[in-house]
Amino acid sequence: MNPVTFMYLAVSAVVVAVVASAAYLIRTLIRLRPIIERLDDTSRFLETSRPKLDRIMDSLEVELVELHGISAKMNRIAGHAESVTTGLKFAVQPIITEVSDLGQLLRHGRAVAVAVKTGLLAWRDRGRAQGGEPSNGIEYDEESRG
Repeated sequence: MNPVTFMYLAVSAVVVAVVASAAYLIRTLIRLRPIIERLDDTSRFLETSRPKLDRIMDSLEVELVELHGISAKMNRIAGHAESVTTGLKFAVQPIITEVSDLGQLLRHGRAVAVAVKTGLLAWRDRGRAQGGEPSNGIEYDEESRG
């Protein structure tokens, strides 16, 4: 192959490659143009809104600091409430024990009363079964009344 022909083919291949690359680049830029315009519009919007966004961010920072303070207070209050509850539990426990013992005593007293009543009823029924009726009331002496 002739060197001139080779150079001609090589230069032609390079020119075709450059033209194809340029066409691809132009096509890509045409597709990117709407995206670039949107990004530019967004950038302008953010730049014009920056003072407002800065105020919002500053306000948010203040609110977060206040929220942190409130959270710390709530944690302290919860700690105090827990200690008071624990103290109250230890203070009330003897009262609960005493009331429970009193309830137990009342239940025993009620059981004794039921047992006495049952015994008296059984004694009365026994007396009736033997033919005698026990007196239902208090007998008064006639001489002492007069």
